[in-house]
Amino acid sequence: MKFRALFSISMLGGIASAEQFVSNTGLKGSHSPYTTFPHPIKRVAVIGAGPSGLQVAAELKEYDFNVTLFERAPGPGGNWRFTDDIPVRESYPDAPVDLAPYTPNELPHVEIYVDGQDGRTIDERYREHWVPRPVWKNLHTNSPISMTDLPGVPYPAGSPWAPSQDTVSAHVRGYAALHGLGSYDDPATVSYNTRVERVEKASGANKWTLTFKRLRKLEETNRLEATWWKEEFDAVVVAAGLDSEQPHVPDIKGIVEWSKVLDSKSPTGYSIYHSRAYRRPEHYSNKTVLIVGSSVSASEIARDIAPHVEKLYLSRKDYDWDNLHPFQRRSYKRLPAITNLVPEIASFEPLEGHGIQSGKIAFVNGSTLELGIDEIILATGYNHVNRVLAQVSKDSGSGGRHEPDSIASDRDTHWTGHYIPDPTLAFTNTRPWTTTRYQALGLARIWAGTAHLPNEAELWRQYNSTRYRYFGGLWGTEQSEAFLRQWVTWLNNEALENGGTLVDNFPVDRREPYSYYMNVIVQEPYIFLENFTRFDDVPASEWGKKKGYTLEDVGELERDVVEYGLW
Repeated sequence: MKFRALFSISMLGGIASAEQFVSNTGLKGSHSPYTTFPHPIKRVAVIGAGPSGLQVAAELKEYDFNVTLFERAPGPGGNWRFTDDIPVRESYPDAPVDLAPYTPNELPHVEIYVDGQDGRTIDERYREHWVPRPVWKNLHTNSPISMTDLPGVPYPAGSPWAPSQDTVSAHVRGYAALHGLGSYDDPATVSYNTRVERVEKASGANKWTLTFKRLRKLEETNRLEATWWKEEFDAVVVAAGLDSEQPHVPDIKGIVEWSKVLDSKSPTGYSIYHSRAYRRPEHYSNKTVLIVGSSVSASEIARDIAPHVEKLYLSRKDYDWDNLHPFQRRSYKRLPAITNLVPEIASFEPLEGHGIQSGKIAFVNGSTLELGIDEIILATGYNHVNRVLAQVSKDSGSGGRHEPDSIASDRDTHWTGHYIPDPTLAFTNTRPWTTTRYQALGLARIWAGTAHLPNEAELWRQYNSTRYRYFGGLWGTEQSEAFLRQWVTWLNNEALENGGTLVDNFPVDRREPYSYYMNVIVQEPYIFLENFTRFDDVPASEWGKKKGYTLEDVGELERDVVEYGLW
């Protein structure tokens, strides 16, 4: 990724050298005002090939790191990789996330799976491994095209303001191809169909040990080859976004019994299923459908199937309109006219027949529904678990030391994305389409030694500072602008001190359409153009002090807001 260069700075004795600051004292115990690394960082693993991971990998390659990008899916795209394949069945009720999946005792190890082995098909094993993303055929972004693009690969002329998932997916694949990160590029640089099972660093060790599992289809014999192995890296970047492979199933009385009802005509084979399995509206022709939840997914799926269904119901919790976040109001306003709103579900009553059509649903206000529901879609969100952070925190004993409302709810993680107990581990915690390009550059410069990261004491001070906790606003709010300005200012200060190219702020002329767009599709007024410029005359110490909307404010819409573009 290339920024438009304002000019380059060179300083005697401190010209932009690729050498790092190396200290014999390691990460802890140094009296330097900066983080010092015990050895040069050369080999870096990037986990996740969505928009964020691709940008980080591309920038690290620009800085001549030995980079390998790992992705469990068959190719790039992240949550914008559409397929008609659906995830394997979710657990009823919720099951704990498995932080220690099966790994053979001796590695490397190869196993061959045949169809029907352990009661599972080859297709089920493959889908369980890569987890098809919750993207449906007619999905569109909820942010304008000017704010939903990656550097260097412009959308075709005439593209609509809110592009389709097909358009976004092609855009992301184009970026991957531009930087040699596509499915058919050098396997030494990209490893698709590869799941990261564990990230660990032994006490006193200098390198991270990653355990991998890769599946390969043996088409000629209808078998799967599973390979486990380990590799060592100097640094690791986790760019997996919100871990959405664990859908949330609400704890409603009777839901487990209803979840066992089979339906051969359903896309999942069951009468009740999570919205992540939704793909195409034609399946719902002449059916009576109940959607549970009021998320962005709930309203958009309702709009998609409305022209096809016989009847449409949507169950939601009571709400106070005046206290709803604008995005929540938008979800309600976008519900199709045929939607019958019903209260929150109290229970799924015992079934007396062989299907759910004769079943009765009781609501919290005492009313019931007995009108022959054919299928139930649970648009009830996800259990957000950062597997790597959970593993590392458990191993290091640092988990839970500090838990403020950080940018992406990443415990013990600095605003730059670095894991404070060990800054050779980092997480992408910025909006992929607009801010990750700055974070990617920052990670590369810090690990290349051309930018300074504060020492551990200062990292913790900033982490617990009220100012830095406000860097959590949705895109277009003053908080998000403060966060972006923080990145631009920090990068340029480091360039002036250590040598390097200055970077521009995200162009205001690309934000102006965004302010108009959001005021039309969300509410008027919501985003003001001056949100993007008011910090020009405000001291940095004041950035972020004005309270605005955060991810936490949108409640159960949080994942939809992040994944579909608004964050």
